[in-house]
Amino acid sequence: MNQMTMLSVGRVAAGVFFVWSLLVLGTVYGGLGARYSLHPDASAAAVSSVDLSSATSGVGGMEEYAVISERPLFNESRRPIPVEGEGEEPVAVATPSASLNVTVTSIIITPEHKFAIVLDQNTSQSQTLKPGDALAGDQAAWKLSELGPRNAVFEGPGGRSTLELRVFDGSGGQAPTPVAAASPVIQESRPGNNGGRNGADAQPVVEEDKSEPAAESPESRAEQIRRRIEERRRQMREEAERARAERGE
Repeated sequence: MNQMTMLSVGRVAAGVFFVWSLLVLGTVYGGLGARYSLHPDASAAAVSSVDLSSATSGVGGMEEYAVISERPLFNESRRPIPVEGEGEEPVAVATPSASLNVTVTSIIITPEHKFAIVLDQNTSQSQTLKPGDALAGDQAAWKLSELGPRNAVFEGPGGRSTLELRVFDGSGGQAPTPVAAASPVIQESRPGNNGGRNGADAQPVVEEDKSEPAAESPESRAEQIRRRIEERRRQMREEAERARAERGE
């Protein structure tokens, strides 16, 4: 009985589904949704062109507003502020001298850097430059272009100028201070040195330099220093010999 009931219910459901499917199919084939479509684009009228050739501005020319600068609104006196230097003659600016007047005193060349020390003959001041640097003062128009072991090349208004490294030749410069006359050198005998020795060993050795130092040359001063060194060495040798004799060597 139950099986018959379930069978009847299944048949009814299948029949309902079949009828519903037929209705959907008929509606689709009959033009479901065919009556609906988008609205057409709204058409607007074209904007007419604007002619501005006849348009006029209410702003006048600059000459109509000249009174603003003649009587400033925000000045208490309503007078223009005078400009400093107005009406004065321009001051002429001195141009740097075109002549090159320096001396290359030193050249330093390393794997990383190159430097030249130059002496300005006009101001007697030294300046350190590297390639590309310009001189100071009146010779600022000249700059160091190239640098070699024995010369330096400058470029300026007069073209290229090569300056050789100055080598000291013994002339020029400040004279050295005169060496004062040598004081007497006295050699004293040591205590206990009189016994068994003649009187000549006990006498002090006196050396005097009575020459005038005013007219001395560098060579003569060097010779005097050499003689003093030799004399001092001789005295030290004599003292060493006497010391060995006292010890019985």
